[in-house]
Amino acid sequence: MQKNKVTTYLLYAIGEIILVVIGILIAVSINNRNEEIKSRNKLKETITALRSDLIQDTFLIQDRLPEVKRQYLLNESLRGRVAKPSATIDTLLKIVRTEFNPNWTEPLRYNTNSYNSLVNSDLIEILPDSIRSQIKNFYNQKFSKINLVERITNDYRGKLATYVNTYTFGSTSLHDQGPLIDSLVWSNVDHGHLAASFQGLSNFKRILFDLTNDEMEFSHKSSKALILHLDQYLSK
Repeated sequence: MQKNKVTTYLLYAIGEIILVVIGILIAVSINNRNEEIKSRNKLKETITALRSDLIQDTFLIQDRLPEVKRQYLLNESLRGRVAKPSATIDTLLKIVRTEFNPNWTEPLRYNTNSYNSLVNSDLIEILPDSIRSQIKNFYNQKFSKINLVERITNDYRGKLATYVNTYTFGSTSLHDQGPLIDSLVWSNVDHGHLAASFQGLSNFKRILFDLTNDEMEFSHKSSKALILHLDQYLSK
């Protein structure tokens, strides 16, 4: 009789333990499911924000790129005139005094907050392989091009500072130095140094254009392509 009671208690205890374990497993499963739902909702919100960033970036590029191309064409026109066999010292002086603007367009500042959030939170890792690879490849290439543009732009700033410490700014209403300063600056110019300075600075502007134009056109085209892929993902 006593032995039967002990057996009954043991079976009851084991049953209770099994019920508790099952309850815990169910609770864990529900919690994991809830966390998964939260993560996927957060992922969808972040992807939607990323899409919005990309659209804004394309608008920025569409607004800025024409001015970049305009500056390039002007720069090439001035270089072409100086390179003509008929060019004289007066040609060079007229260009650098009244037409050549050594300023250059600052690099665009893109909004990468959503992408950074996607990466830093590891949400990007739960995306399907194809869309994850597309996002990573796009931003890796974009950042590489941006970093190169910024590095060359910083180099250009140094050359620009050297130039304007010797010569006036030329064709910009913001730097109207007046006839006195203009005459003092240009009265005893070293023509050889001026020619080398103009050639060096204008050639650097050409390099900056190539890099800036490449980055903007890549970002514009690739952003639009990535937006289509994001739309497909969000529609599922």
